[in-house]
Amino acid sequence: MLCSLICLRRKPPTSLLLHLSNRFSSSSFSSSTAATMVVAHPKDDAYLSATIPKRIQLFESIQAEQQTRRLSLSPDPIKVTLPDGTVKEAKKWQTTPFDIAREISKNLANNALIAKVNDVLWDMNRPLEEDSKLQIFKFEDDEGRDTFWHSSAHILGQSLETEYGCKLCIGPCTTRGE
Repeated sequence: MLCSLICLRRKPPTSLLLHLSNRFSSSSFSSSTAATMVVAHPKDDAYLSATIPKRIQLFESIQAEQQTRRLSLSPDPIKVTLPDGTVKEAKKWQTTPFDIAREISKNLANNALIAKVNDVLWDMNRPLEEDSKLQIFKFEDDEGRDTFWHSSAHILGQSLETEYGCKLCIGPCTTRGE
């Protein structure tokens, strides 16, 4: 329950108050109670201006390191087996699940969200490392939908942090509101 409440530093919109009062409709809950639940939390610009560039630098550093390592590895031929038994030729450390999806159909490539390589969830742009069995998931699949919502939560978290000054916790929301 507590996880669904967002602390805003601005005056809460009427629609939020209405949503909260409808959601928690009881004789002890009113829109004035909702207004007190939406706590003003000033944005910490000093923290954000120090933290965000560090995050970007760390990401770019790891990305460059991985790219350098990949370029040093031999692009030996590998076989990729699809769920229907079709076998595709690929190159180790170069071919990605996205490349295979694009070979199959433009529609699949446009709608693919995540892959499973040898039963391990795999980013669509991460190169294949060995002979593999490959599954590709779209939003209609549980794996695709879960990936979409997980990624969306990160984007929402960054937005709340930068726009409203929310302090994010590590990990998913719990039923106890921790």
